Amino acid sequence: MPTEATVSPSPSFEQHEADDLRVKAVMAAIEQRRQATRQRMSAPWTQAQAPFRVIENVYCVGTNWVSAYLIDTPQGLILIDCMYREVLYQLIDNIRALGFDPHDIRHLLLTHGHYDHCGAARELQEMSGCEVWISERDAFFFTERRDLILFEDHVSPFRIDHFYDYGKPIEFCGMRIQPVPCPGHTPGTTCFFFDVTHEGKALTLGLHGGLGTNGLSAIELTMNRLPLELQSDCLEHLTGMKDRKVDVLLPSHAEHAVDYPFFEIAARDDGTGNGFIDPTAWKRMIESRIHLVEALIAEER
Repeated sequence: MPTEATVSPSPSFEQHEADDLRVKAVMAAIEQRRQATRQRMSAPWTQAQAPFRVIENVYCVGTNWVSAYLIDTPQGLILIDCMYREVLYQLIDNIRALGFDPHDIRHLLLTHGHYDHCGAARELQEMSGCEVWISERDAFFFTERRDLILFEDHVSPFRIDHFYDYGKPIEFCGMRIQPVPCPGHTPGTTCFFFDVTHEGKALTLGLHGGLGTNGLSAIELTMNRLPLELQSDCLEHLTGMKDRKVDVLLPSHAEHAVDYPFFEIAARDDGTGNGFIDPTAWKRMIESRIHLVEALIAEER
């Protein structure tokens, strides 16, 4: 007979009930996000956002919900994220409104494999012939696990030309863009850091590829057959990059920035871009996400 010390206590009724409630809450949150997405897709004009120059040769050409950034170089355009198919017309209009031709896009850098960041890749690829980059860790989204794209029936298959080599920058016509892995939101979520010269000084711009905690709960990771280690990986990478030098924050979703009203700054910009310079905005944003992930992990424990 086992001794009392070796008998594992069975989960209490209260624990089962608490687990049940948590599963129901997670499923309700998933359905709520799906409904919000369906609403955005059915009324894309509600996300219209006038394009604007952020600073120097960097422009915001996205919507009021998800961002896309255009970088102008003498040999063509670099686009970071392309949003989704339903707002492609807005992306094209925004690029043209700034005086650029979307046919001149040479490189499309994708932050991760979710529909709202990569959904229009096929159409842009056919239009411009651009080369598409993504993390190798998200590549399986587009082969055996298209369900992980989310709303995959709205994302046409596209050609992936390059995987990021995190050991070296992407170099194109004087631009050096350093990709940095930041798994969590997806296994291959990627950040970008690059410099511009502004009023004689080098400024570092930083974009975190995916700060949403949706999909990061243990329940969702298990449902999606993704490793639970993504939680600790996310926390580790966020902690490791919170003190990076970033002078200008480029939010992938404006709502993720903390005390950095991106569109309000754009509305009152005097044309210099100086209003976007905030050396503490990056740290504030990352710290707020660290707290969210820590709270998520603590709650599940």
